[in-house]
Amino acid sequence: MENQIKKMTKQTNSRRDVNQIDSESITGQTIHYPRKGVKFKEVMNQETFDRLTSLIFEWQQGPGNFGALILHACWGETSTLARRYQGQTVAVYYDFMWGIQRLFQHTGNIRWKRLAYDIASNLLFLQNKDGGFRHAVFEFEPRYDSVPTPIHQGFALLTLLDYAGWEHADPVLKNMIRPALDRHWEWFNKNFWMVGNGGQRPLRGGAGWCGVTNQDLFIVAALSAYGRLYGDFSRYNEWGKKALDVYLSPLYYYESLGLFERGDSKDFNFVERTSYHGLILQMLERIINDLGSSMEDKRLRTVIDNVTAHLFDAAFVGPDGLTHLAWGAKTDPADKSTVLEWIKSPAVFAEYTRLIPYMEKWSARRQDKEKQSVVESLKATFAAYVFSDGSIPISLWTTDPIISIVSATTAHQLLFWKMLIELLGDGLRDPAQTPVRCYHRSIGELTWKSRGSLWAIEKAGARVFGGYKPLSHGITHGPEEKPAFGSYSELDNCDIHEILDVNQ
Repeated sequence: MENQIKKMTKQTNSRRDVNQIDSESITGQTIHYPRKGVKFKEVMNQETFDRLTSLIFEWQQGPGNFGALILHACWGETSTLARRYQGQTVAVYYDFMWGIQRLFQHTGNIRWKRLAYDIASNLLFLQNKDGGFRHAVFEFEPRYDSVPTPIHQGFALLTLLDYAGWEHADPVLKNMIRPALDRHWEWFNKNFWMVGNGGQRPLRGGAGWCGVTNQDLFIVAALSAYGRLYGDFSRYNEWGKKALDVYLSPLYYYESLGLFERGDSKDFNFVERTSYHGLILQMLERIINDLGSSMEDKRLRTVIDNVTAHLFDAAFVGPDGLTHLAWGAKTDPADKSTVLEWIKSPAVFAEYTRLIPYMEKWSARRQDKEKQSVVESLKATFAAYVFSDGSIPISLWTTDPIISIVSATTAHQLLFWKMLIELLGDGLRDPAQTPVRCYHRSIGELTWKSRGSLWAIEKAGARVFGGYKPLSHGITHGPEEKPAFGSYSELDNCDIHEILDVNQ
């Protein structure tokens, strides 16, 4: 992506783009990040939730259909920009459905009940004839065929299961979900059991679908959820438990490190990145709640406890002087009880939303003052990077700094949205509509601009990408292309200019 930016910038270096922002043209407030000293409780509030909700809804593209710039925080993948796609991907709906259901329960506003219906209906629409879901590959969108990516297929399955089990679900739609899940299973298990990520047969351990811990645990959780909801654990018992046992065995789970092997590297020596352990913990908790088995409960809770304890091993002080969690560990291929080094960047900031609550509960339960200090430092880091539009960075110190400044990543912002709902608890109110403002956010020569339905990314004042949010293929390239609706001149004068000082 950096090469594409350089090419587009070279083509326009003979003139300045009309949307260029120089320091003297900034008419509004300028804010530098990180904002050290900002308290966690000062940003984790209803006002932040209101702004973030307004931001998310700027990307609605249809009933239950929300687009985004689909950028991958962990792998630094931004190629959807080149493919001009800013439409939906099914991963966003899992956390969204959770939040929507709680908003309806808190507020009684029929809007949220309707939106939950729309999302479930949209997911059923996205099911292909073979049984798989399209738009289920995240950073490699758009894909219209059924792609064997277990985690993204699993996001769709769990979202539908959570809707079907909701007391306020529409009866007609609810009755359509189980047949859809059955069609999916017939396609998925028949074609992908023991196949391996990228078709790397055979899988180590003799069970699984793609061989990647975090991905296959989504399918195990979907099978346990199906069993609990419909009273039929036969698929879980025949397939899911086998896979779970393999991923909890010493082949994948390194107990002394509290880390899991990803399982898709050729030399089988690439543990899951720190950020993925949040997903793993969530799926293990779901399985516990579904099974209701005291024996399985003890085994899985021991794993959850151990993995959480070792999350603290990843803590370090970053170039910004604040506490972060390392990208991942480099383990000794001959001794899986040894971490050779912690790879510190990129810091996958958005996933702190999953990891901090686990770490906070663990340290509080044990009254461990040293660990509690780490948690408080992480919370201070998080507060320092909450942007004025209610969003957060996806990742810091990345190979592509675009990832650090954009607000238009629905999947990641919904993690923060969910975190706010949990923290606000009984004090949560129906989000108020916030004023439309023009935001500029810069890191080095790059600037992100957003106002309402329009956005742009510039380098050295020249527009490289832009887009009209309500349109799934609404991305434009270069300074000459115009948006599908409106004018990029609407982004000229910002209300708030934010600058990231992170030594990128």
